[in-house]
Amino acid sequence: MDVLVVGIIVLALYAVVRIAGAMWAGLSGARYRAYRALARQYRGRYEHRGLVDPPTVSFGHNGSSVRVGLAPVVAGQPSSPRTRVVTRFGAGIPFRFELFPVQRPSPKQVPRGTRLVRLGDPVFDRHYVVRANDPEIAREFLNRESARSAIENLRKLAPPGGFLVSVNPERLLVQVDRNLGQSVSGLDLAVREGLVLHDLLRSNISERMAEGIAIVDVGTSSPVEAGPAICKVCNEAIGPDEAKVLCASCKTPHHRDCWTFVGACSIYGCQGKQCEPG
Repeated sequence: MDVLVVGIIVLALYAVVRIAGAMWAGLSGARYRAYRALARQYRGRYEHRGLVDPPTVSFGHNGSSVRVGLAPVVAGQPSSPRTRVVTRFGAGIPFRFELFPVQRPSPKQVPRGTRLVRLGDPVFDRHYVVRANDPEIAREFLNRESARSAIENLRKLAPPGGFLVSVNPERLLVQVDRNLGQSVSGLDLAVREGLVLHDLLRSNISERMAEGIAIVDVGTSSPVEAGPAICKVCNEAIGPDEAKVLCASCKTPHHRDCWTFVGACSIYGCQGKQCEPG
C-alpha cells in the first residue's frame, strides 16, 4: 500500500512539473521562439492570445498582407497541426489555382471554374495534381525554376501528401501539415518559399494582363450546382453542423475559426472587420 501511495505522489509531482514547465515556456516565449524570430525578421506583428492558443505573425509584403500561424481546428477536418501562410493580395487577381501531391485526398468540391492541368513533364505530372482556370498561366508559373524549387522545398517540409498551394482572386494559401512553429528554420523556409510563389504569381499575372490578354473566370454557378457554401479562407465546404459566421458588410460565409484566424473578411475590397452568426 505504501508503494502505491508513493507511486501516486511521484506521478502527481511529475504532472505538476510538466505543467509548470509548459506554462513557463509559454510565459518566457521559448515555446514560440520561431514565431518571435519570424516577427523580428519581417518587422511584423506577433500576436499571442493565451498560454494554450498558438501565436500568429502578420506583416506586409509587396503590397499584400501576410498572416502565419496554425490552422484552426474545424469539425470534420483533420486535427493534425497545419501551418498556414495566408497572403491576401492588395489587388485581386482573376486566377484560380490549386496544387497538391497525388497522395493527398482531393477536396470534396473543386475550385470553381478550374480544370486539370498537365505540364507535359512526366515526373511532375506523376507526383502532383494541378487545377487552374487558365492552364496556360498555370504552366508558365510552374515551368519557372524558382517555382519548382519552392514547391519541392515545401514538399520536403511536409509529411507524405501533406501540403497544399491554393490561389483564389483574394489570397494565396500555402499549407504544410506539420507544426513548423517548433523549428525556426522550418517556419522561416515555409514563409520564404510562400513569398517566392506570391511574387512569381503576381509577376506572371501582371505580364499577362499587360499583354492585353484577359484571364476569364467563369460566371456564377446555378443554385443546383452551387452546393454548400465555401469558406474563402480555407477553400473548404462549410458543413451544416459547423460553426459559421457571415461578414457583416458583404454577407460572405466563413468558418468561425477561419474568420478568427484571418481577423477580417477574406473578400478583397470588403475590409469588413465585424461578423454575425451564419
